[in-house]
Amino acid sequence: METATWAPGTLLAALGGADREALLRLGPSRAFGAGESLICEGAPGRAAYLLLRGCTKVLGSGAGGRAVLLSIRVAGDLVGELAALDGKPRSASVVAATPTVARVIAHAALLAFLEDRPGATRAVHAAVVAELRRATRHRLDAHAGPATARLALIIGHLADAYGTVRGDGTHIEVPLSQPELASLAGMSEPTVHRALAELRVREIVRTGYRQLVVSDPEALRDVAGRRGA
Repeated sequence: METATWAPGTLLAALGGADREALLRLGPSRAFGAGESLICEGAPGRAAYLLLRGCTKVLGSGAGGRAVLLSIRVAGDLVGELAALDGKPRSASVVAATPTVARVIAHAALLAFLEDRPGATRAVHAAVVAELRRATRHRLDAHAGPATARLALIIGHLADAYGTVRGDGTHIEVPLSQPELASLAGMSEPTVHRALAELRVREIVRTGYRQLVVSDPEALRDVAGRRGA
């Protein structure tokens, strides 16, 4: 059974009911194990993947061929849509971070869906623009200000996009290790470790194994320089 509710900021949350149901009917469903690739950078192929369950990492090739974490995509997001729309090789890899279920949508089916549904076309366009803005924001944040402020900005963006508010804080529902968080923030692992330690001591965040909780969102915005944002 597919997820009934979708995280704020995802495509399925943005679509109207009829468009959402129509998109959910496109393509066969496929399961991916943690660590399995949905999309490989540079490969041909024009299918898009509508994530129904799980969490994926968007990876690019950095200096020396090192994989760099560019973004996180979760249930409700559409990945691979750029190649589906322009026919060019894949610009990044998408790997399942957790067991993931997705609908595999052929590019012809996606194009027909968008031609028939202008509201959905606007939503997909907005989702692509939002992802580009997040990527740009991440690059800027990774090189501006003290390390703790830079990390607070990244955590704030994750909380805004993928956080679930509970009684004890905002739980970021993305299983990120410290090395992966360092890659996303564009910082070294020791620097992220020190910055996280400072945020923990100040009781702004709590961490566990692949768990990150914002205990004090207002204080996090203050550290990040986003008070009132």
